[in-house]
Amino acid sequence: MGSIRKAPRTGRWEARYRDPSGRQRTRTFDRRTEARAFLSAVEADVRRGNWLDPALAERPFGEVAAAWLKSNPHKKATTYSRDAAAIKVHLLPAIGELRIGQVRPSDVQNVVARMRARGLGARAIRRNYGVLRAILNWAVTNDIIDRSPCRGVRMPELTVVKRPVVSADDVIRLADAMDTDYRVAVFLGALGLRQAEVFGLRVGSINFLRRTVTVEATVNEVDGRLVEGSGKTPNSNRTFSAPQEILEELAAHLARTGRTKPEELVLQAPGGGPVRATNFRYRIYTPALVRAGLQGLTFHRLRHSAGHMMREVGVPLEVIQRRLGHASIRTTADIYGSLPEKVDRAAAEQLDQLFKASRAEPKDPARGDPGRTVPPA
Repeated sequence: MGSIRKAPRTGRWEARYRDPSGRQRTRTFDRRTEARAFLSAVEADVRRGNWLDPALAERPFGEVAAAWLKSNPHKKATTYSRDAAAIKVHLLPAIGELRIGQVRPSDVQNVVARMRARGLGARAIRRNYGVLRAILNWAVTNDIIDRSPCRGVRMPELTVVKRPVVSADDVIRLADAMDTDYRVAVFLGALGLRQAEVFGLRVGSINFLRRTVTVEATVNEVDGRLVEGSGKTPNSNRTFSAPQEILEELAAHLARTGRTKPEELVLQAPGGGPVRATNFRYRIYTPALVRAGLQGLTFHRLRHSAGHMMREVGVPLEVIQRRLGHASIRTTADIYGSLPEKVDRAAAEQLDQLFKASRAEPKDPARGDPGRTVPPA
């Protein structure tokens, strides 16, 4: 049990208690009633196992954010770099100096407001807010604070932006505009590979006999460094059938470049080794977009076009999910769930043929419609 006494020198009231580890702690108050109320609350928290070390809540948010970044040594380099940038650019300027125990929902709302004022889109704001929420949830889990202030925060509404989708003709036109040694990158993107997956694809991952491509590695450029790794999600590692046209492009590319060893990268920098994303974008891909008249078509949009092209020819969402390596069918449905008009019209025409065929069948008046079962009287 704790105790309350009046300090002889200051005349203030001291509430003394022992924390769960047995350490003696003291807090002073101007009034005895305040000290008694505090002591009662602390003793109740200790009994329930809810006591938190008040010194931890005094740590600046920036210090806790740095600890959170280091708390997961298995975080992918790309994710680490993105989270670190969100903290540095958007979180620290707003609440970095605040003691984490003092961060309130209004402070969190202010972080969102500052991002909106800087012109960030809804998706970027939500992504950066997700980093803030993860930091504060981690602080709760590690008994730094007892409750996250991410409560009742108003977020900007997501708006659906219809971006142009390239056709098969556009893909071929862009490939023809590329430098010869990199034209297959366009076909691989149109097959559904992420850019990092294209750069990480090795010769042994292409099975020309079975006509399949296996995606199991990536090469990313992170803060100027080349980082080789596995897929973005467990579903990113996948094997799927490839169109014969693209396999022929790949075969011609490997024959032209003399890359025959299974461990060799399909695409390489001019001097050998992995391709850097920045060099590829500025020196190869963007100039080809200009030559093809397809300015603004990002490589990621090229990958999305693969999903739209498959949807147009009636490929089920489950198959699109597997081929693109989405983490869940919900992601696939959100992007490609709407039925293209051409597919919808084709379905109506097929149903129309069924009805026409039924009407065209000869009918026996004595037996009624042969396609219909007549119940007994």
